[in-house]
Amino acid sequence: MQRKSSNKIQPKIGSEFNYDTEYIGKKKFDPRSVVCDASSLIALTDTGLLGALVMIESKMKGNLLITKGVIDESVNTPIKRPEYAFSAIRIKRALKSGLFEIIDYDLNTYDRILRATNNMFYTDRPFHLVNHGEAEMLAAALDNRINYVLMDERTTRMLIESPLELKKHLENEFRIRINVNQEFFDDFKRLTDGIKVIRSTEILAIAKEHGYFHKFQDMEREAYKAALYALKFNGCSISYEEIEELAKQ
Repeated sequence: MQRKSSNKIQPKIGSEFNYDTEYIGKKKFDPRSVVCDASSLIALTDTGLLGALVMIESKMKGNLLITKGVIDESVNTPIKRPEYAFSAIRIKRALKSGLFEIIDYDLNTYDRILRATNNMFYTDRPFHLVNHGEAEMLAAALDNRINYVLMDERTTRMLIESPLELKKHLENEFRIRINVNQEFFDDFKRLTDGIKVIRSTEILAIAKEHGYFHKFQDMEREAYKAALYALKFNGCSISYEEIEELAKQ
């Protein structure tokens, strides 16, 4: 039976997180803090694994940090859509409970990141590789001297960790020869030197070491492996081989 189309106005589920009134002030953060991207927060929330991040935060030396743009991407925009609202509400609840601190950045750093990442590779035109959210998150980490970013999105992570491997991947995918603008390539490499990327699967592995899966008793190993796969199928860029290796630990 076919679903009937409807022109009805979408129901309003929840309200936006008003960071202008619910957060005041600028702080200095521990460099061992972690700046979070929307990709990882959404993956952890959609799989019911946000509790792993809660467990780790209680044992961290630094803070879990989030930008206003990531709040918009993970809460304020999806909360208006019934199919995404429940996930957004759970992240909003975590924000209101104090799980995250809101972090700011310099627009010059943000612009520099966008300019470098979206011009370093080109054919007859530059490749657009990094969007607003990722650029904002990196700018926040750099301007506040934070060493770690939590991010599941593959392209930006590869630009930081192995940009030439990303170039090779794009060449194979699109079957074209890609040129490198060395000035922008070197600038981004200098900017992100020292930045370490953590994925949601690594968060889960750390939580597992702290007993997060003990509640599953004799099914603990099965539950852990299944959770790793759940994160993969909810957007975390991780290979099957990496999952199998993590599952053995």
